[in-house]
Amino acid sequence: MIPQGVAKRILPGEWDPVVRRSLLLLCAVVVFGTAGYTWIEGWSPWRSLFFTLVTLTTVGYGDYGLTENGERFTAVLMIGGIGTVSYTAGLILQNIMARATHPERRMIEKARKLQDHHIICGLGRTGERVITKLLEDGAAVVAIDSDPHRVAEAQTRGIVAFEGDATSDQALQDAGIERASAVAAVTSADAVNALICLTARALAPKVPIIARAEDEPSICKLRRAGATNVISPSSYGGDGIAENMLRPEVARLLPGLQGGTDALSFAQIAISPQSPHLGEAIIQLGKRHPRLAIVAIRDASGDVTTHPEPAHTLALGEVLVVAGTGEDVAELKTAA
Repeated sequence: MIPQGVAKRILPGEWDPVVRRSLLLLCAVVVFGTAGYTWIEGWSPWRSLFFTLVTLTTVGYGDYGLTENGERFTAVLMIGGIGTVSYTAGLILQNIMARATHPERRMIEKARKLQDHHIICGLGRTGERVITKLLEDGAAVVAIDSDPHRVAEAQTRGIVAFEGDATSDQALQDAGIERASAVAAVTSADAVNALICLTARALAPKVPIIARAEDEPSICKLRRAGATNVISPSSYGGDGIAENMLRPEVARLLPGLQGGTDALSFAQIAISPQSPHLGEAIIQLGKRHPRLAIVAIRDASGDVTTHPEPAHTLALGEVLVVAGTGEDVAELKTAA
């Protein structure tokens, strides 16, 4: 139920209720006119319908030999019917123009067509970085932010983004959370991220939710709010700085710690019924991709095995984690 004083939001693909009611009224006028001429003039239903449409559209007609009662009925039909036609046509045109010119509706329409996409709540520095990495990997992205300037800037870059409150059910549903692959709550406020997690978890219990935590105490709270994983930029950045100070050669190979192009690329390959690697042994995969390192395997129950045995056969539901150069990882992902 919609609270009083709050207007119902019209979603893409839906007609305004006022337009629907006006169309029903127009149909009622046509039926009324057709039935009236059939009864008063004794015409066939087709001739009565044709004469009704000619009257309502003001096309004009010749002498049909109307009786006096028929003329009176026509006068009533013209006064009420032509106004109804004009009103309905105006509403339909207004609805079509709103859909064509309103950028938010266009963005929501695009979002509703996506499948297995990633929803980013927040277009700050962290959100922009997340979107950049996702787009580099070829992932589909939908962004939500309350700042119209950030949204407009994202749209100019070709990103599906719209202005909205990411803590609300409506915004997340507009973004297609029920079809999403994952949700990221990366606003600058931990309280807002917690609300996003609560809302997203209620709408999509199985969708992974990644949350940003500005303060260390918020990590546990965000997990309780429904976040699958919580990332603290300060902790991650501090760990990266320490790694560069203690083990610079290791840091040079780890993604994101130096921002260079020498870092290793990691990828996960899900073994699905359509996967070409289903039933394949690790040693066979290694022979076809000799420059890749098989890091770990997570089985269907969630157990992780690092450095799996070469004779291990990849089974349905397992996830393979590999590392290598960006070119080698891309080649494996293309083959998968």
